[in-house]
Amino acid sequence: MWNGYFETLLKALLDNNLEKEGIIKEYFYQEGWYDDSPWVIEDVQLTINQMKSFDVNKVDTSDGFKKELVELVKEIIQFLENAKNKTVVIEYD
Repeated sequence: MWNGYFETLLKALLDNNLEKEGIIKEYFYQEGWYDDSPWVIEDVQLTINQMKSFDVNKVDTSDGFKKELVELVKEIIQFLENAKNKTVVIEYD
């Protein structure tokens, strides 16, 4: 899932010129879950906002894959919305 979907999603968020903070910072500088797994998402609301800015048109891939990415983003946002008051971690092995 990481190489196929999540990394593509994070790269597309970087292409949106978002501030390099939160999950985008961790991806850009290859720290956080790269250093320690599991890694706690410190600001869940920031991550939700970042995911909401995902633009599938920034992804250079097939239409089928784009559709799957859009669905994945919706699921991630829903998951994070439901987990706002909980600890959310990313595990990277």
